[in-house]
Amino acid sequence: MPTDPDSDSPLQLLFLGTGTSTGLPLTPCLTLTQPYPAEFSSHLPLPAPNSSPAKGEYNPDGEWPDTIPCACCRAAVSPDVPEGWKNKRGNTSVIVRKRRAATQAADGEEEEEGEWRNVIVDVGKTFREQSARFFPRWGVKRIDAVILTHGHADAYYGLDDLREWCFRQNCVIPVFLNRETYETVAMSFPYLVDRKKASGGGDVPALRFHIIEDDADFEVEGIRVRALPVEHGIYFQDDERKPLICLGFMFDESIIYMSDVSEIPPATWERMMDRNIPDLSAMTTFNSTNISEQPSGYDSPNRPKESPPADSKPLPLKKKVPRPLPVLIIDSLWPLVRHSSHIHLPEALRIAMRLKPSITYLVDLVHPVSHYMWHELCASVRGENGKKGCQHPDDEQARELIGRFWNDKDVKTIEGKVKKWGGRVEPGWDGLVVEVNGDGGGEEGFEVIEGKGGSGPGLAM
Repeated sequence: MPTDPDSDSPLQLLFLGTGTSTGLPLTPCLTLTQPYPAEFSSHLPLPAPNSSPAKGEYNPDGEWPDTIPCACCRAAVSPDVPEGWKNKRGNTSVIVRKRRAATQAADGEEEEEGEWRNVIVDVGKTFREQSARFFPRWGVKRIDAVILTHGHADAYYGLDDLREWCFRQNCVIPVFLNRETYETVAMSFPYLVDRKKASGGGDVPALRFHIIEDDADFEVEGIRVRALPVEHGIYFQDDERKPLICLGFMFDESIIYMSDVSEIPPATWERMMDRNIPDLSAMTTFNSTNISEQPSGYDSPNRPKESPPADSKPLPLKKKVPRPLPVLIIDSLWPLVRHSSHIHLPEALRIAMRLKPSITYLVDLVHPVSHYMWHELCASVRGENGKKGCQHPDDEQARELIGRFWNDKDVKTIEGKVKKWGGRVEPGWDGLVVEVNGDGGGEEGFEVIEGKGGSGPGLAM
């Protein structure tokens, strides 16, 4: 078996996807299937007609893709829009990873750097394309564990695409999820939880499901994980309204990740504010397992449906002063429009002001707001004028959006607090790499990793 992860290794966060359940761009936008939707115009009107539109700017009389009215989807495919590739967004997903402990080199003198151990949070509908796009850049050569937030397609429909990873790695991949999500996976992919239900001669991923409580603390591949149950809309069961529970997570007390949230229960607020280090001596530790090392009598690397995996229990915590939070990743579907199962930017800002992270990254972003517009809006939150007056194709709409945002009645109630806070808020983007607890984080506790193996556009797909 490989050596254990290095407890002193920095924790890296790799943004595999930052978009909503559909992913971006959307084909109907690219094909001009319908006129610009009225619900878009209500908060992001089309720019005023321009007799001499710039390259990349919306031009209904020009050539495709300039004829695409949706700024986000147009930017995603236009070669004339700076940073346009950042509008290509997969289903929201991240990798958290640490290096294994260094090993002695063959000459006995120098230590060889340990390999990364990769834990993926959510494998949705776009997992295969996004992994092909970014794994080569990041040097991701193995998948050591998967954590699922909830039972929606954009979180787990890529589970079947883990099959080749299991075979190449010759190991069972552990999957951590709550019972409700497990039952949803079992209905959608019965052969993943019981191989006897696989038909034909097709390959089946070797997965071991670990059901965790909604308020579990556990460790996987050297990363301490705390589950943070939040509400993600409601559904009806037996004529009763029930919240859909989606799990957010805290990693190594340094990163809080909440990809899909409409409401945060008081108990979860307590768990987020109490950033204490769990008692590792009492903590269950999970690592990937070689297929040949399965317990005797195991006829499948998956636990059978009639005997689901044992539940994990919350673990005792050591009482100590909580550490400052370097990074918050938070749902923010729209800048201003409310949604039944997602928060919008004003609500995300309220959460960020309470948690006080060094930086907040927004995810689960939807069209028609382009990355440039999100960037400029976030710059206004921290009191910066951004790039006003520049020649960016989306600049006119960005100024319109900023004006509407600060004049919104919901925003007016927190405007003074937001401007006094002046926190750093930025839109996440696919391909971004952030490191915490490393040597370059400084007082903020994080740094954006550039260059080889770091942030970038990935392969053209």
